[in-house]
This record gives sequence, structure tokens and C-alpha cells, in this order.
Amino acid sequence: MILWIDAHLSPSLAAWINRTYPAIQAKSLSSMNLQRADDRTIFKAAREANAVIMSKDADFLKLVDQYGTPPQLLWITCGNTSNARMRAVLEKSLDKAAELLLSGEPIIEISDLR
Repeated sequence: MILWIDAHLSPSLAAWINRTYPAIQAKSLSSMNLQRADDRTIFKAAREANAVIMSKDADFLKLVDQYGTPPQLLWITCGNTSNARMRAVLEKSLDKAAELLLSGEPIIEISDLR
């Protein structure tokens, strides 16, 4: 699975995901020079690449609703949190989220339920 990390999340998550989850090819938008692109441009590029977008931005929900998939959305609703906490949340949820995405779910929400 190809996973694009939106600009609202730390680009370092991509490297961590690549080390921790070999089946996921994660890239930050900044590594692709898309960090300043508008949501529609990112959405269209992800569609062409058949990538999943991981984002905190609810605008992507509207785009998936309006245009359908691809791309699928891994919607992060944890609010502002440290990179360490974000990694801990993903360690608990990313395997199941990836399984659901691979089964065709268009949107998966990940939140921090302490």
C-alpha cells in the first residue's frame, strides 16, 4: 500500500512507518514537493498514484464523498499531539486500518482514545 502523509502531520512519520511496516510505502507530501499544494491537487495526484492519504484535514472527507475513491483516506482525529504519541496511536491501530483499507473501506478514522 502507498501512503501519503499530509503536511499537517510530521514528515518523520513516513520514515518511521517505512521502518515499522514493510508492507506500507509511506511518503510525506514534503518529500514530493506537494506540501504547499491545495487539497484538490493532492487528491488528484493521489488518485493517479493509487495512494492512500493520511491526514487530519476534514476537507479530504468532502473530496472522497464528492469524487469517490481512489484515493482512500486514513483520517487522523487525535488533535495536536507529539510525534511519540502519534507513533503510539499508530502502533495500536495501523495494522487493522491497513487491513480495512485493503478490503476496500473508503475512509478509516484513527483517534486517540486513552
